[in-house]
Amino acid sequence: MELSTWLTNFRELHERARRKLHTSDERALYLEAREQLARTLLAAQGHKLQEGAAARRNFRVPKGLTLDVCFRSGPVRSRTLDISSGGFSCMLNGEPGESEHTGFVLWLPGEEEPPVVGRARIVALIPRSEEGNRRISFTFTDVSEEDRERLEMLIFDLALGYIRA
Repeated sequence: MELSTWLTNFRELHERARRKLHTSDERALYLEAREQLARTLLAAQGHKLQEGAAARRNFRVPKGLTLDVCFRSGPVRSRTLDISSGGFSCMLNGEPGESEHTGFVLWLPGEEEPPVVGRARIVALIPRSEEGNRRISFTFTDVSEEDRERLEMLIFDLALGYIRA
């Protein structure tokens, strides 16, 4: 199937999923197509997926969302650099512990959308920039399945917005 045809079909499935209009068969087809698109985009970005891992949980898109991170030393407000249904990265100042678990509140776009609230663990610390900030990547350790699904819908909305075919 030609890429533009496949993407048109996926966009239609995605919109039906957003409106919760899928039959159970369509839902299964949609989830399979979502995983396929995530694998393709991860490969295009040069990322390798660990065996058995879900691509849709690892696929990140650039998006600046308001974020409150709660460290032992106190809360910090930042913006995400990128987001996936498995985690996020942001720029922060300070010295968090490398394996520190944190609480977070991630504010989604749209006034009617409640924030995603959960816990996360630091998985990568990038050295400080000239401004004193450092890029920190987090993986979610405690996020509800409902919130993960809301994040995945947002991530694929964003990804589809970047793809022109």
